[in-house]
Amino acid sequence: MKPVLVKIDVAVADTGRSVTALFEMADGGTTLNQALAWVFDFSRSGHRQRRDLRFWRPELEARGSGDAVKNHQFSQWELDAVIKRILPETRQNYRAWDVSDLFQIRHNTRIRLFGGGGKIGSRNSYSRQALAEFLRKRWLGGRRAKSPAGRCSHNIRPIHESNSKNQKPCKH
Repeated sequence: MKPVLVKIDVAVADTGRSVTALFEMADGGTTLNQALAWVFDFSRSGHRQRRDLRFWRPELEARGSGDAVKNHQFSQWELDAVIKRILPETRQNYRAWDVSDLFQIRHNTRIRLFGGGGKIGSRNSYSRQALAEFLRKRWLGGRRAKSPAGRCSHNIRPIHESNSKNQKPCKH
């Protein structure tokens, strides 16, 4: 399977932006770097302590094109529409190695993320429904929308760049 969710190194290559700029875009954007809508966190906790981001490649390619129309092509899409592009509805089960390829994860990471609850049939098969639910839970856009009052997602930075005790309220 051709991966449609890619790691930060591919995102840098596709967009020509720095890692720091892409983290800012994943966190809600800045004046210079407009937010990316379709970023998922595959980290152990699923929270921002140590992130393992996956970027939806069609959005990255549109951003990297330099075309203003393509740049905003995916910003108004619904989450379920993106999930249907990542996990087509015509396929209800995914083999373990397809999941690893599709999500750009190693065998051990796949077992850690999906072991148990998402498996069906055998230990080598995963249901589309379980994978789609995982993506819903790990979508950063959903977290930005649910962030507590007074704490804007613009203030959230990778763990090596911030100290949560020193974060100031966002002025957005």
